[in-house]
Amino acid sequence: MSIGMHAIDEYVDMLLSPAPTPDPAPAGSAPATAMPALAPAALPPAAAPTLREQEPAAGPAPSRWLRLRCGNQVYALELLKIREVTLPAPLLPLRGTHPAVGGIMNLRGQVVPVIDLGVHFGGPPVEDSPDARVVILQDRHEVLGLRVSAVDDIVPVAAEGIEDARESRLAPVGDQRIQGIARPGGRVMLLLDASQLISAPLH
Repeated sequence: MSIGMHAIDEYVDMLLSPAPTPDPAPAGSAPATAMPALAPAALPPAAAPTLREQEPAAGPAPSRWLRLRCGNQVYALELLKIREVTLPAPLLPLRGTHPAVGGIMNLRGQVVPVIDLGVHFGGPPVEDSPDARVVILQDRHEVLGLRVSAVDDIVPVAAEGIEDARESRLAPVGDQRIQGIARPGGRVMLLLDASQLISAPLH
């Protein structure tokens, strides 16, 4: 098979011509060179968290007391021993009892002895007035009513705010019915022991 001169010339020209420079690859299309994995840099140990200043432990919560009056004397009874406060009711007198015992009252079918707190502490009897009340105490199964001139309010008393009654001239020496003295707002009040009042003999 013969080859034409024109074809031979084209073939020779192709051999003699320099190889074409390949087109540059588009930017970003070149394969990324594999980089050796770097070991994570050693980080300094985390500083220990700063400890907050320890807050002082909270002390016991103040106890709550019902402040009441007999004449000019101010007393208080701890709420834990108070069942309720009621208006005075007719009393059935009892013979052979202590002068402070006014009698017994019918409290919703329950017989409750009632004493006059003023007379009980050697003072005048509680006068009849719109403010007079009967405070019902309960200790386990024992119940007692205290007739008082008025019930004022409920006051919190911290343990450190209670003075020893034995070291004060405001309370009779050795009187177990008074467990301490407090002065909320600067007003002196005798803290009564409800259990001692309930267990006191009525005759």
